[in-house]
Amino acid sequence: MKFKSLVLALVLTLLLLAMAGCGQPSDDAEPTATPDIALLETRTEAQLAARLTAIAPEPTPTATEVAPLITPEPTARPTATPTPAPTVMAPPLLIVNVLQNGSANIVVPGWAGVESVLTHYAETMSISALHWLAGSDLVTYVSSHEFAYSRTNETNVFSMRADGSEQHMITGQYLPPDQASGPFVSLHGRVEGAAGVCHVVAQGMASLVDTDDTGAFVLEGVSQSAGWARAVCPQDERVYQGSVSIDAAVPDQEIVITVAPEGQGWRDASFAPDGQRFVGTFYRWKLDDQGEVRFELQGLLYDTAEGEYGRLEIPEGKTFHGAAWSPDGERIVGSLTDEEMAYLWQWDAQGASVGELYHMENSEEEVLTFMNAAWSADGAALAFEVHRWYWWSPEKFRTDLWRVDANGENASALLEVDWGTHATRPSWGAMGTTLFYQLSTSETDLGGLMPTEADIWAIKTDTMETVRWTEDGKSFLPAVRPDGGF
Repeated sequence: MKFKSLVLALVLTLLLLAMAGCGQPSDDAEPTATPDIALLETRTEAQLAARLTAIAPEPTPTATEVAPLITPEPTARPTATPTPAPTVMAPPLLIVNVLQNGSANIVVPGWAGVESVLTHYAETMSISALHWLAGSDLVTYVSSHEFAYSRTNETNVFSMRADGSEQHMITGQYLPPDQASGPFVSLHGRVEGAAGVCHVVAQGMASLVDTDDTGAFVLEGVSQSAGWARAVCPQDERVYQGSVSIDAAVPDQEIVITVAPEGQGWRDASFAPDGQRFVGTFYRWKLDDQGEVRFELQGLLYDTAEGEYGRLEIPEGKTFHGAAWSPDGERIVGSLTDEEMAYLWQWDAQGASVGELYHMENSEEEVLTFMNAAWSADGAALAFEVHRWYWWSPEKFRTDLWRVDANGENASALLEVDWGTHATRPSWGAMGTTLFYQLSTSETDLGGLMPTEADIWAIKTDTMETVRWTEDGKSFLPAVRPDGGF
């Protein structure tokens, strides 16, 4: 199997915590006015578990042969506080587009400037979030690209310049191979917890190495500064993986990597204005005692220089669905649900819970979940998705777009769609009068998973006029530059 097979499967894992309202009532059960949200989440997880059919990446046979999915652009060493490059002409809007060869990449569409492809990835839909960093020419995104070269994550947070240069993986303790310093050594070891061939890499290596049938491996050309080794193993319909800290300077040591059917990664990341901190939607999955996949979302605070430094406080009984940092850097607003309603919730910049900003109660007919809150550039309003599940009818879902003032007042619907239609991933124009989004159709609510087909639309928030910008069914994740254009 090719590397992209695993990446395609694992990018699904990035988005696998479904909204609370997914499932359908039993034919035999008496309907109730208040659905059991925990039961609905369990049903959703069981449905989505079938998607975890990951096949581990094909290793590069030698260190001199280039792995098929290595980014063509050189990867620069990240800095703690990125500085905008004045020579870059930043386009007003970026999208993710599926190209003719089936790969999904970040592009400047022709109608938003000079058409160009920025990422040159070979994977199919490995990108799941795309944002601008306000006041700069930096773009941040989440992708499963080269995930095996991070320590533990299946998906990571990346950044790049608006012209596609200086792409680098921020999370995962990633070390670009061209920055691994010598001297270099050989290490040997074994993988435990999986049968068959696994694929192993150490921090800073340029290619993966196969184990033999017993799990034994030899890693050649490991930098003595390498701090970890990782194994990824295909096992039936699961992927087993694990990592271990190493000291490559210790001679004749045996590296033992224990793997298990579990994984983790980032689903989204929203940066503070300083460009150094972000609040990230982080997922974990593992098997329970019955062999079913279980997922959990957390709101993590991350510093690009220091790593994770805090978590959002989640009130008891509520489920987290993502968060966004305000343009002034003073607060974070995100989405929570419980058995009775959906919330926009507030935290301070240190992750302490401040309380409810806005809520909407479940009716006797619908179960609601808010997702993907997006701040306007001036911080005056938020747009957010309202996922609706019609409780009394199986497989009846839709996703509307709403807005609310930053103080929680004047909430109103921007776009109410037909059942089976989903308006998602809102991104404000710089003037606050245009909201871009992706529009897709699905008989089920994907709850954060990327649809197989979508197009880019925009709505004028003053007149409610909608404009369709693409008609290829292959355009996703609109990201408008906060300080100019549209």
